[in-house]
Amino acid sequence: MSFEQNIGQQIILTKFFEYIRSENFEQCFHWAKTELQANNSPAFTLVNQLEDQATITTQSIENINNDEILLLFCACYGYARHEVEESNWYNHAETLVRSSITALKALPSCAFNKTLQQFAVIQIDICYIDRGIYTSQEWLMAQAAENIDAHLVCINELTAEFNDVECQLYSEHLVQEFSSYRHFSAGVSIIAQLCAIRWGDPEILTQQMAKLRPKFLEAVKALTDDDKYIMSTDLEALWPSLRFFSENRPKGSGELFVERGAINISYFACVNHTVTRELRQSLSNIVDQAPKTHKLYLEDWGAEAPQRNMLNDIWAGISKNFEDIYSWQLPELTMPFRNKNGKDSNLNFAVELIYYPMGIFALNLKAQLNNVSASGVRHAMSLGTPFAMDQKMRWHNQDMGLLEEFAENRFIELANSLNSNFDHYEKPVSDILSFNKTENRYVSTLLDRIVECVDGECAAVTAKSIKSHFAYPVFVLQQRELRSAVDDWCLRTVNSESFNLNQDCYNHEEFAYTNHHECVLGLLQQPNWVIEQSAEMMGVAAAINNLFQLTNKRLDKQLKFSLDQALPTLSDKKITASKLKSRVEKLQTEGECLKQFTNDAHWLLDLISAGSMMTFPDHTRMIQKVFKHMDFEKLHIRTQSTLDKIQNRQEEIISETAKLYEKIRTRNSKRFTRVLSGSMALISIGALKDIFDILNGSKLGVNISGPLQVSIVVLFAMMLIILLVNKNGNEK
Repeated sequence: MSFEQNIGQQIILTKFFEYIRSENFEQCFHWAKTELQANNSPAFTLVNQLEDQATITTQSIENINNDEILLLFCACYGYARHEVEESNWYNHAETLVRSSITALKALPSCAFNKTLQQFAVIQIDICYIDRGIYTSQEWLMAQAAENIDAHLVCINELTAEFNDVECQLYSEHLVQEFSSYRHFSAGVSIIAQLCAIRWGDPEILTQQMAKLRPKFLEAVKALTDDDKYIMSTDLEALWPSLRFFSENRPKGSGELFVERGAINISYFACVNHTVTRELRQSLSNIVDQAPKTHKLYLEDWGAEAPQRNMLNDIWAGISKNFEDIYSWQLPELTMPFRNKNGKDSNLNFAVELIYYPMGIFALNLKAQLNNVSASGVRHAMSLGTPFAMDQKMRWHNQDMGLLEEFAENRFIELANSLNSNFDHYEKPVSDILSFNKTENRYVSTLLDRIVECVDGECAAVTAKSIKSHFAYPVFVLQQRELRSAVDDWCLRTVNSESFNLNQDCYNHEEFAYTNHHECVLGLLQQPNWVIEQSAEMMGVAAAINNLFQLTNKRLDKQLKFSLDQALPTLSDKKITASKLKSRVEKLQTEGECLKQFTNDAHWLLDLISAGSMMTFPDHTRMIQKVFKHMDFEKLHIRTQSTLDKIQNRQEEIISETAKLYEKIRTRNSKRFTRVLSGSMALISIGALKDIFDILNGSKLGVNISGPLQVSIVVLFAMMLIILLVNKNGNEK
């Protein structure tokens, strides 16, 4: 049944476009989902799992009626539009749009259905426009705008095939939508055209901006008049950065490219301190004995056998206690990266898992940044943030969209491997590995050689000249979630030079900035060994910082549990000596682990405070400033305080539990004595009766029987009872 014959479907479309016109995309999704649930439709299950499984196949909707398939289209499309506006999950949104098209293709074919499919597919090009904005790739924007224009031409041809009802539906719901897309595409095309020449002659850029400005404003106004608030403001925000380029970029300056550089993205997880000693010993045995198989070989990951690592010679203060550092080399993770003009360019991350002795795992992903534009470097930096744009990543025959998703999966699997290694415990160790993929991360960017390209000629820039270059902010600005325009970094304020850490270790013209989540090292005048040494310094500092941050969270949880834990008492009937003994032994073992960790933590914290970590004074000053910029002092104070509280509470619980154990053991011993005494008394009474029998059967002429025998036995029994009662009273 076609749209013209199905009033129900016409009502669904009317409601759907009400949400779309009002730009209320999330509500559109929930409305369609609720309708499917109310109908008890199998499509509801598909909609309910769209976040995890966005792909809908033709086979999965074969037995669903047409009205519900149309609602499925509405749900997928509404969810996709919501994601485009509220997140950077463009791959996921694109998949949702394709699923919405799959739903439409399952309906009877007609010109209006094909028009709806074209309406949906335009949203994929909107995703590419947003990608171009986010990653400063104007060619993506230009290409997507051309695609939108092509779709609009196709739609215009389809309208010739409409019947009267379809013409009415088109007029009511789609004419304004396609008009808005036409204006938006025109505005984006202008921006893409201007962005393509932003690094050329500033005067030419200024002239072209003056020429195209009226058409651009016309597109913005048309969108505003159509009540397309989101599209109009998105478009309008693309102009300021271009104006800044035209007004502030010096003539003769060119675009910057990193000829040699690297990026290292790290995620951290902390091991429960109750197993750190065993884990350290297990890893030492693996390396020293090289067994054929072992659960910690991580063979399912395609990992190489773990190796023992050594710190650089700059770490005099901690090198001896940090001897047992272990690492696993994992398969590469690859992703397409800035493939302009169809070139097959990938970002290839070498993946390494490192374990540091005090219980911190670092999952490091390192990629070379060679011949990458300054905007491309910023794109790469964003990959290690919670607001990263999803990509088509591949690792060890697995697909994923985000690096934090990759890290989360690895740490979950690692926790399972650790628990399987410690299978001698009665139960899996709770929270054996704690991590927060959003919070416990660090992005380190190394810049070795930067060139400036003017009119096709590239020349190396000096550390001094780069600070005065128009594009200097692209390297030193902190990462932000906001991406409102191509190269909008030019509109933001650079960190004060007072935050530059170069004074202690590097040349005064170089730069080194860090905070809790990222660092950039612009060491353009240093040999490779200095760059590697500096990168290791930042990496170890980040690992230590995250160790104590994660430790604080676990200690807070442990302290709350300890304070809430009621001490056992004699009145508790379920308490037994064996249970208490087992509990004391467990607490003592945990206490020893906690004490060892506390000693290690205090040692390391004191070492950092005293400035004794490093071999050389300049590195000492540098590392202290690094920790300051990472807000380590707050963690330092809090960790020491919480550790002391937990240890005191743990000792109190152990002491009280041990005392109770002794009381119960003594009580049980007395009970046994009383039972034994009673048993002996009964035996004695029985023996007395036997004596009477013997006397009566003898030839001595003595006969004690009847009431006399009973009286003697009763008297003797009463005397024993009085004796036992007095004895028990004295023992209490």
